[in-house]
Amino acid sequence: MTSLPATAYPAAACAAVIAGLEAIGVAYVIHIPDSFGAPVVAHFEAAEGVRCFPVAREEEGIGILSGLAMSGRKGVMFIQDVGLGNSMVALTTFAMAYHMPMLILAIRRGGFGEFNAAVHNYSETAIEMVESMKIKASALDYRVPFDQWPGVIKSAYDYAQMTRRPIVVFLNLKD
Repeated sequence: MTSLPATAYPAAACAAVIAGLEAIGVAYVIHIPDSFGAPVVAHFEAAEGVRCFPVAREEEGIGILSGLAMSGRKGVMFIQDVGLGNSMVALTTFAMAYHMPMLILAIRRGGFGEFNAAVHNYSETAIEMVESMKIKASALDYRVPFDQWPGVIKSAYDYAQMTRRPIVVFLNLKD
């Protein structure tokens, strides 16, 4: 269990995500802009040899990530968990059906400290929704020490490559 002051948690969480993505050797970071994930995106925008670019919708990112997977390039998608609903058709009828290995990092919304009341109901059931679609899911939050986050992210990427299926790792970057 992590015992950091609340103000230090986001920075430590983002640093752990960055370390995990660097362990993969990620070359492409596809994202939907998000204030909680902005430090991770900013790091890779400044990184040598990494292309970072936003997409307008999650299913657009699934298509691009699939193209990267088919060409053997290392990419990940970085979105909010509330955006997973937008991507379910693309994930289940394309990525899963055509065996597209991909890692999706989904930033958790809802929970304590959430300022947007509209996301609570959806976010709190997002993991169960993903798993109900037979998509493997994992969660990184205050219950997992930060020093384990990079290994979990790398293992999730490797699992997606081995099984040729999408996997979603849920990240709590805010508290």
